[in-house]
Amino acid sequence: MRTLASWGAFVVAVAAFSRLWQGVRAALDGEHIYGPLEALGWMALFLTAMGYLAFVIYAGDRATGRATRRIRLFDRVLDRAHQTAPRRASGGL
Repeated sequence: MRTLASWGAFVVAVAAFSRLWQGVRAALDGEHIYGPLEALGWMALFLTAMGYLAFVIYAGDRATGRATRRIRLFDRVLDRAHQTAPRRASGGL
């Protein structure tokens, strides 16, 4: 499920960046495609999607021990999620 969400976030980030770039090109040509609030919305959507992708990649690298630099915000979220996760009973067959 996380892979599907990651691909979805990637598609959203590309689409939002495309809309932002269209707005910048139109503004440079002296036109206005949309207003400042819509531009802020596209920017927020883009940053949210990229933040999610960065978090998922960091979480994967941290889980395998490949994270060379720590990101305090992500570590705090991951540690909190790890503490509140229910423990599974280890049952053998």
